[in-house]
Amino acid sequence: MKSTFFLFFLSLSVSLFAQEEDHINPTLLGLRANYGFIIPHSSELRDISESSPWGIQLDWSKLMTSRKSWDNCNCYAQTGLSFYYFNYSNPEQLGNSYNLVYFAEPYLNFKRRLFYSFRAGGGISVLDQVYDETENPENTFYSSTLSFIILLNFNINYRITDKYTLSVTGSYNHISNGGMKQPNRGMNFPTVGLGLTYSPRTFTLEGFETATNKKGDWQGYARLFGTLPNVSATEEFPDSRKLLLGISGGALWYFSNFNAFNIGIEVVRDESYKERAERANDDFDFHSVGLVLGNNFIFGKFTLNQQMGYYLYRPFPTDNPDFFQRYELLYQIGERYQVGTSLKAHGHVAENLDIRFGILF
Repeated sequence: MKSTFFLFFLSLSVSLFAQEEDHINPTLLGLRANYGFIIPHSSELRDISESSPWGIQLDWSKLMTSRKSWDNCNCYAQTGLSFYYFNYSNPEQLGNSYNLVYFAEPYLNFKRRLFYSFRAGGGISVLDQVYDETENPENTFYSSTLSFIILLNFNINYRITDKYTLSVTGSYNHISNGGMKQPNRGMNFPTVGLGLTYSPRTFTLEGFETATNKKGDWQGYARLFGTLPNVSATEEFPDSRKLLLGISGGALWYFSNFNAFNIGIEVVRDESYKERAERANDDFDFHSVGLVLGNNFIFGKFTLNQQMGYYLYRPFPTDNPDFFQRYELLYQIGERYQVGTSLKAHGHVAENLDIRFGILF
C-alpha cells in the first residue's frame, strides 16, 4: 500500500515531465521557513499538542510553460518535489519528521508582480518518535515510523526581480499512516511560512486561451477503491490486516470551468469490522452506505475533491460520528479514466487512505 501510494505520485511527476521533452521549462529553486501549531482534536491530546512545530522546506520544481501543459490545467503550474523538515518542539514525545512531497502548484494570476498560487501535495513522512505502549503512550497521533503526509496551501507571491520571488504561505498539513497501524489519530498542524524562490534564467508568461469550457455541463462518475486497514493485536489475537473495498458513483455539475459540485453514493465493504465481530463472538453486517456532497477544484487533468458524507446505513458498532469527510486527489488519463488516492476522516481523526480508479461518462 505504501509503495503504491509513492509510485502514484512518482508516476504523476514522470508523466508531467515526459510530455515536455521538446520544450524547455524554467527550473525553480525554493527555500522556506515554516512555523505553526498542532490542533488538539481530542481532549486526550490537549497536553501533548501544546507545542509549536517549526520547519525548513527545500523545493525543486519546473514551471510548465508549454501549450501542452496549459491544456493540462488551463493555467501555468509548477510541479516538483519538496523536502520538509519539521521539529515538533517536543523531542521526547513527538520528535521530528522528514518528508518528501510531490506537489502541483497552479498560478492564479501570473501576469502581475503580486500573484497567487495554490499548492496541493502528498508523499512520505519518516517520524523518529512514534507511539509506544510503555515508553511513549501519550503520542497517539502516529504509530508508524513510515507514514504519509498531505498538505494544502495558499501562497501570496511577489516578484522582487525577474529571478527572485518572495512568498508568504498559509498551509494545512496532515500526517498519518492511513489506518495501516493503530493508534492513528493523525496530526493536523497549520503553519505559516516565509520563503524565497530563485529561477536561474528569466522567462515571460503570456498565457493561452482556455482549452475547454464546461460551465453548465453535467457529468457522471464512478470509482472503485480499496485499502488494507489494520486490526490491532490483543492478548488473544495477533495484529492483522483486512481488505476494504468500495464503489462510489454520482454526478458532477460544473458551475465554472474550474469548479464542479458533486453528489453521490458510496458503498463500502470493510472486513476489518468483520474481524472485530468475530473476535467479539458477534455477527453484525460490515457494509456501510454513505451519501456524499462535495466540490471539485479542477486544474485540467488534476482534480482535488472535498466531500462531506453522511452514513445512510452503518449497522456495526463504532465510536465514529455519523458524518465523515473525504479528500480525493485524482489525475485524469485520456478523456474518461482517473487514478488517484483519497483520505477518509471523521472530524480531525483520519480513518484510512485508499487507492482508487475512476471513470467519467
